[in-house]
Amino acid sequence: MADPDPNSPTRIDYGNELLQKTLQPGWTVEADGFGLFQSRCIFKIDTSKLIDIFGITQFIRGDDHPYSDSYPNLKLYKASYVTDKNGISTVTAEYCGVDTYLHPDGITDTQCAMVGSSASEDIAHHPNFIRSNCTSGGLGAALAGPPNGSPNGLYNNALWTPITSGVTSYQQFVGFAPSQTDDVNKINIKAGVKSYYKPQITVRALLYIQKSSEELTQAFALDLASYVGWVTNGSLFNLPIPYRRLALAPGEGGGYSGSFEYEEKYQDLIHRNFLITNCSVELFGTTCKVTADLMLSGISGWDKDIYPSVSE
Repeated sequence: MADPDPNSPTRIDYGNELLQKTLQPGWTVEADGFGLFQSRCIFKIDTSKLIDIFGITQFIRGDDHPYSDSYPNLKLYKASYVTDKNGISTVTAEYCGVDTYLHPDGITDTQCAMVGSSASEDIAHHPNFIRSNCTSGGLGAALAGPPNGSPNGLYNNALWTPITSGVTSYQQFVGFAPSQTDDVNKINIKAGVKSYYKPQITVRALLYIQKSSEELTQAFALDLASYVGWVTNGSLFNLPIPYRRLALAPGEGGGYSGSFEYEEKYQDLIHRNFLITNCSVELFGTTCKVTADLMLSGISGWDKDIYPSVSE
């Protein structure tokens, strides 16, 4: 067989010259169930033409979706292309946007992830340190009792040291002392205990925002982020009711099976809330992704003299 003619063209043009981007079958649209739409579209176009327009006049962040009549809020957020040997390129374009039919305010439902953990805390901060306040799971005895002891003596060999400040005298907890006898029945199991593991809950909130313009979208998202260091009941980030219940007392419709139970007088002092410890904003096309961490307070809430509260 003779060798192929080196001057013979490897590309034979016929039909559509692909001088304009041409959408290919198989494009997809995905809904995340919380109000965000994403779409991936494949286009074919002549490579020489593509080089002149890619990222300059077409395939620019914020471009409309090919079916913009059906998906007006789907906007381009990234695109890439691969060149073929025949001088034709394949472009992959990705779009995202908020479903404004179900979310006319341009804000998706908030997705939440809760993380429960424990951290070491001074034993003197335990709710049952001086008197019995927490009654959950068999709790009920005071750990150290008042500094002057009880009629029956000090609780668990709690040691206190007197401190004088000006004309005011008070006592500071030192620790639990070991038993002063070899009687095995009188061993103090709290000897040396200075801390306990305090439960800690953090809720991570994720939502997407797309307003009528990119400027309004970013301004709204950054306004949320400006509240880092503030206290909220969760409504600022549209936390679903089941997650807000983490901060509510049983009498307010809150609490779960594992929530601690307290005596009635102590229960009235419980006012939990969330501290916004972190918030990030990312721009995808014309849509902002907002992620925030909300840390649940202790039983009395975050200190009002230290942390400002969002008016909600």
